[in-house]
Amino acid sequence: MARDHINIRGLEVSCIVGILARERDTEQTLLIDLELGLDISDAGYSGKISATCNYVTVADQVETLLTFRRYKLLEMAAEEIAAMLFGVHTMLETVCVRLSKPQALGERALGVGVDAFRHRRDFVRARERSDFGEVEIIHQSREAGLYLLHVDPGSEIPAHYHQIMRELEWLVDGQLERDGELLRDFAPVVWDKRRVHRYVNVGSERATLFCCDCPPFVPADEIIVEASSD
Repeated sequence: MARDHINIRGLEVSCIVGILARERDTEQTLLIDLELGLDISDAGYSGKISATCNYVTVADQVETLLTFRRYKLLEMAAEEIAAMLFGVHTMLETVCVRLSKPQALGERALGVGVDAFRHRRDFVRARERSDFGEVEIIHQSREAGLYLLHVDPGSEIPAHYHQIMRELEWLVDGQLERDGELLRDFAPVVWDKRRVHRYVNVGSERATLFCCDCPPFVPADEIIVEASSD
């Protein structure tokens, strides 16, 4: 059990969440509390942000996943948020996710919500070799798959598009060019159907992308665009 924690309280995100017809058409406010368990002693000594978990980045990542996914159940949202955080923040030991819908019952209640406490060991990962390096499966539900795409130096994820899947991606680590542009910091992108995209590792170390596919990855839907010859 982690003895130290970073807390984010009352993060407000406007997103689609719920199963009712009106909830599928109109965004509502979701309140998020996060308790991130980790050892912060090194950061306390060195004063380096790299030695801890940047809460600004965490808030951006959680908001991005929530707005992309359009969850029906808070339970699934909490599970995937925890899995994503463990995947992209290797120093985390535990995560507690509290999600609340303050408008769910109108004036009958102040809100409804779920609390989910997860330990890193709760998510069993699988790894698969790929032409560009390795795919790490963080978590798969009936609706979506969460992955880390590890791209070896000098390798590329070739230009491709999807006809079935919607895809959310952002840089976790390393030096990657996306369609010829070097990625910097947190730069998420949503690939809608038929949008061609390509990544190249231009650095000397393995680079990593976070990827969320809806539905979970469909191999036949990875449609490679052949390079044109002059």
